[in-house]
Amino acid sequence: MNKSHIITFVSFVLIFALSINKISAQSVKLINKFEINSKMFSSPVSTSDDVVIIGGHDRNIYFLNKTGELIKRFKTKGWIHSSPQVLSNGNIIIGSYDKYMYILNKEGELIRRLKPGGRLFSKVLELPDGKIAFGANTKGLVIYDLKNDSSKVFKTKGIAHTDLELLSNGNIVTGTTGKYVYIVDQDANKIAQFKTKGWLLHSKPTELNDSTILVGSYDNTLYFLDKQLKVKHTFKTKGKIHGSALILNDSTIVIGSLDNSVYFLDYNGKLINEFKTEGKVVASPINLSNGTVVVSSFDNYVYFLTPEGKLICKFNTGGNIFSTPVILSDDTVVVGSNNNSVYFIKMELNSKEIITTDDIAILGKDVKIEQIK
Repeated sequence: MNKSHIITFVSFVLIFALSINKISAQSVKLINKFEINSKMFSSPVSTSDDVVIIGGHDRNIYFLNKTGELIKRFKTKGWIHSSPQVLSNGNIIIGSYDKYMYILNKEGELIRRLKPGGRLFSKVLELPDGKIAFGANTKGLVIYDLKNDSSKVFKTKGIAHTDLELLSNGNIVTGTTGKYVYIVDQDANKIAQFKTKGWLLHSKPTELNDSTILVGSYDNTLYFLDKQLKVKHTFKTKGKIHGSALILNDSTIVIGSLDNSVYFLDYNGKLINEFKTEGKVVASPINLSNGTVVVSSFDNYVYFLTPEGKLICKFNTGGNIFSTPVILSDDTVVVGSNNNSVYFIKMELNSKEIITTDDIAILGKDVKIEQIK
């Protein structure tokens, strides 16, 4: 074989390897697309039998089956901005801009309606003994007893907008638009507070195994706080942090930023990798049963990444994505897009498709052309 043939052979192998990488970028199957007449800022949740619930700015709460078909549409009188919560008894609870909180069964039938006061932004946190906690714009952090319709309130500086975290010691942590992180007990007494330099919106505080609390702020910082909310260390991004952190099985921390990046950090906040999208990363990352990280972006794409932060494949929804996806029991990903659609998608993966640019040199050296099929 002369030199020109060798160059042609290697070039063909490299081109073919690149085409395999391109195929893997399309290896997401669309199961269904459910259209609604609304943008979605609420994130979907799912029940144990894969009923999906999501709220829309058309004032409706939607109940969908695992293949994306409508079960029920429940109409409220206000935007649904907060995300639903599945209670331990299987019922669903969600707040609305109409100042009501709705408890429904998984068939979408109303069980109870509460008016605890104010517009409700945060996802409801279920507490022991029939109590719940949530943030309301006129009150702050509310501890509500469902058994006797009584409440205790901790007045926050700014709206208690983030979802709430129940700490291992039973206390509750939240963040506010007043730039504060608060820890309160279940009687609404303040335990500790910490002021950041930016809003805390949807970045739910997250407790690590060593009781460190992670929370992201609009001051471009991911804070690592101790139980007294003293700063242990920080990680600076180049943009505001809107979503929550994901903790992988190996303790890797994954967080998105409005600088278009998804950051992979070690347990001490040191950078492992940075994956760049083409739009703001507002939603929180989640992961599949095999460890694949799923994150959506304002560039309209849902990205499937390795736990090390390398691209496997992506899916274009046709609209920017604010809400965080949910994963069903068979690893179907359900995501609301602001092209007024809820997508049910699934990564279809086989060994021949997991080809990255790092593999191209190996293919060029070691693989004969008849072996690539």
